[in-house]
Amino acid sequence: MSSGYYHYFAFGLESYIARLLVRIREEIFQIFVATFRPSPAQTILDIGVSADDHHSSNHLEKRYPHTKRIYGLSVEHLPELRAQFPGLALVQGDARALPFADGSVDFVYSHAVIEHVGSRAQQARFLAEALRVARHGILITTPNRWHPFETHTGLPLLHFLPAPVYRRVYRLLGKGMYASEGTLHLMGAPMLRGLVREVKPKDASVRLHQVRWLGLASNLVLVVRKTA
Repeated sequence: MSSGYYHYFAFGLESYIARLLVRIREEIFQIFVATFRPSPAQTILDIGVSADDHHSSNHLEKRYPHTKRIYGLSVEHLPELRAQFPGLALVQGDARALPFADGSVDFVYSHAVIEHVGSRAQQARFLAEALRVARHGILITTPNRWHPFETHTGLPLLHFLPAPVYRRVYRLLGKGMYASEGTLHLMGAPMLRGLVREVKPKDASVRLHQVRWLGLASNLVLVVRKTA
């Protein structure tokens, strides 16, 4: 498996994991379509378009039929992304300070980015910015911290330990990329709900979906639909 997902700890299950990740992203995509029913004329900002070559990467761009209505936000790798998605409007920027005016896109969609932007305060900025630029609503996903397997490493249970402890172990196991708050700040449902209360979206309905693996919530899907 060439992707960073489970690169070291796939336990010989690369093919299964690849199918699993695609299945999870498809379920999330269907939640987005069923909730917002975007029209061909409406615009979507996808925060976190990736140059990763895994089968599950950039699932929105692969599944949504109106790619030219998507703005893809990325912090790097724009030349590679332009070659991969020639019809996509690519924007380089920081999700915590989006280069878009208030209400300038119809929807914001972001898969598994909010856990990588830093502290709780930075995650609140991320959420507030998504709400600011979206005219009709947002869909934000993140892996559930309280699933037995941690998505980014494939390791079981270590992430249940206090953050300073599991981050130390990650470094020892060669997973230093995920061993700091700045690169991986995992969230559970109570924390995500608390973040929404902190940001205080106005005139909006909030729903938290759960995508399950092994019978437990593996991914949290926050949907905020603006009603005004």
